[in-house]
Amino acid sequence: MFDLSNLFAVLVIFAGVATLQFFHGRKLNLLLMRNYVTTLEEVVKPKDQLYTWLGGYIGFKAEYKVDDPVIEKVEATLTLLPRHSIVYLPISKIILGGDRLFLVVKSKYKLKGDVHAVKKGVYRFTKGIDDEVEYKKEIVRVDSVEFQIFYKRRRDVDVLLAYLKRLPVNSIKHLSVTPSTKVVYAFVIPSREVIEKVLPELKELAKEFAEF
Repeated sequence: MFDLSNLFAVLVIFAGVATLQFFHGRKLNLLLMRNYVTTLEEVVKPKDQLYTWLGGYIGFKAEYKVDDPVIEKVEATLTLLPRHSIVYLPISKIILGGDRLFLVVKSKYKLKGDVHAVKKGVYRFTKGIDDEVEYKKEIVRVDSVEFQIFYKRRRDVDVLLAYLKRLPVNSIKHLSVTPSTKVVYAFVIPSREVIEKVLPELKELAKEFAEF
């Protein structure tokens, strides 16, 4: 015979654990966001900034205006695992894999390259790039990490790989130059060290491909 008192006890315990998880996860995500905002501003040194919070505790989108002759602006979008939700956290770990940071450097000038380096296995549930059939493809290994390279001109691959080899490749999921939007882009696993190393290289990459 089903005992309602046992079900009630289970629900009470679950509610208690969920409450503890909410406050602990919220605190951790807020701490991570604060640390990443501080690091981004230290590296970018913006003359103006605009932040949009995403869902309260799961991240933010930042837009930085910069004083640079080539770079128009820098954007950063952070999405964190929902550590405050005991229900959605395991699902998000499966779908998203972990915390994610998307960095965009937009050039004031046209970019003369069109090339992507995508870590193998990153896009399991979505397509990696638009119009993939228009690109030539090859696989390269950088410090034991395999990347799929999508390109239209071979010389663009050599330039992109030269920059990629200077980055913490284990934390790089996607690095690209897209002329249609005048954007240099990186999808990375966030950390202070990654931000400090990747953002300056993105700015230099944008200048490398800028068509003055």
